[in-house]
Amino acid sequence: MGRGLSSIKKAFDGIGKLGDYSDDFGNGHLADKFKDFADNWEISREKLTGEVDALASIAKAAAKAYEDIDHQLAEAIRGSQDPKGKGK
Repeated sequence: MGRGLSSIKKAFDGIGKLGDYSDDFGNGHLADKFKDFADNWEISREKLTGEVDALASIAKAAAKAYEDIDHQLAEAIRGSQDPKGKGK
């Protein structure tokens, strides 16, 4: 999950700013609405990218903790099954 979220963040980082298409719309009101959308999208994308990055870090840390616990449990099981380790 952590790697997947990191990939999503990279995709968001790779999205360029929406350009100025006011000449392409042919309507001043529509061009203004698009500019508002583009400005809001930039702010929202930055916020979303930060949140996705934070979730990716949390997911990676959780995965590492689960792997560490799994390793410790496996070692404990191996130690309990080892006749030489009975006193440990």
